Amino acid sequence: MTEPQAPEKKPETDAVTPAKDAGAPPSSSPLSTLVGVLGFVVTLGVGFYGGRWVSEKYDLNPVRWFRQTFMGEPAEALPEGERVRVELRGDEPQRGPNDALVTIIVFSDFECPFCAKAAPPLDDAVSDFGDDVRVIFKHYPLPGHRKAVPAAKTAFAALQQGKFWEVHDWLFEHKASLDGFDAFARGIGIDLERLALDRDGEAADKMLDSDHAAAGKAGANGTPHFIVNGHGYSGARESGNWRTIIKHELRAAEALVDAGTPRAEVYAALMKDAVDVVGDGGSIGGAPSQRAKPRPGEPDPDRHYRVTADDRPARGPADALVTIVAFSDFQCPFCKKVNATLDGLLAAYPQDVRIVFRQRPLNFHAEARPAARAALAAHRQGKFWEMHDKLFEDPKALRGEIYREYAGQLGLDLDRFDADMADPAIEAMIRDDELLAGRFGANGTPAFFINGRFLSGAQPGDVFKSVIDEELASARAMVESGVPRDQVFARVMDGAEAEVAKK
Repeated sequence: MTEPQAPEKKPETDAVTPAKDAGAPPSSSPLSTLVGVLGFVVTLGVGFYGGRWVSEKYDLNPVRWFRQTFMGEPAEALPEGERVRVELRGDEPQRGPNDALVTIIVFSDFECPFCAKAAPPLDDAVSDFGDDVRVIFKHYPLPGHRKAVPAAKTAFAALQQGKFWEVHDWLFEHKASLDGFDAFARGIGIDLERLALDRDGEAADKMLDSDHAAAGKAGANGTPHFIVNGHGYSGARESGNWRTIIKHELRAAEALVDAGTPRAEVYAALMKDAVDVVGDGGSIGGAPSQRAKPRPGEPDPDRHYRVTADDRPARGPADALVTIVAFSDFQCPFCKKVNATLDGLLAAYPQDVRIVFRQRPLNFHAEARPAARAALAAHRQGKFWEMHDKLFEDPKALRGEIYREYAGQLGLDLDRFDADMADPAIEAMIRDDELLAGRFGANGTPAFFINGRFLSGAQPGDVFKSVIDEELASARAMVESGVPRDQVFARVMDGAEAEVAKK
């Protein structure tokens, strides 16, 4: 047994306990400490969110101010010169009066996340200017956005019943999905039978094609795109930045009014010397009415086709969830143009996207085939992408000894390079790529199959991303169900179609 201990005694001492210093601060209680901490957190939160609100509302960005003031970063230059005249039919959805001094034409896509992000700040800014601003909406559904065209037609049909803006907000909230739309439409008094007739009618197709063509002529290379009194602005913006833009455009309009121009004639006066086309005037993906209906022998962008990777040159991880097979031509200017976009995709999806290069030398490009052989010969020595970059650097230089010169610059074994350039096996690879492209309707360049889904042309990055994101969602679901990452693409190809419908 443990012997019980004697109670501890206070040690005897002659020392006197010192009195508490009258000047010392009183000890804080846990409650007062908690209150102090909470007060500090609240102050930080109010300061942060209050500063953010002021920044967004009044276009006061301290980081931007610091960079411009101390680091020499140039401020955004608001346009002063040439204006572009956008074709207006007169039946577009509009907020604000016809005699507004500032006209903002919005080119938008209901499936575009940046368009959804752009709408509320613009609405907030416009609300400060009353009848001085009007907003006109035009549809610009991008290729690869499968839901965008049906959503645009639905919004057009809702316009015929005076419900465009309610449907506009709903479609952005639901990312262009029409699931559950009928119940919403009934709730706001839409006649669904009439809506179906208007949505599927010829007028909806004509409207979409007209808006799409107008976007191309206005220089819209993506969405959202805005034309403000004839001046172009791209991308989502904060409400404060919109206020700055509107005030800038108002000054020119008010100067016309001060000079005697009636308000109702200000827009026409601003458009008097405007140009009708910016750049080449081409819209992305062509007329939606035609794009939505592939002709016999053309690939349907909503379907998956068995366009495999095989042993072709690739960039990106082997277990990427999304594989982009690119058919390209080293003398094609659009193929060269899209390379920067492809680089951006690899940077944006470093673990999830790989790009596979297949040859599609077009017959009217005399050096495209020799260039393809040079690229594949370099591939045998592990330098495909380095040769790829050199070939695209100056397509006009492709002739004669230039391929051997490039091989020397890359440090290749030139004897082996010469032998590989002449090897019938490399020519057979090119021919196999051509046959594969032809089988699936890829008759021009550049052409892409994103996990088997077709995308044609040098499209903007956002168009690629819309398809990639859809395919990523499906691929991740496969992984969650137990499919190893490195087998996802093979599984997609197993279920893909082996040919394009001929009828």
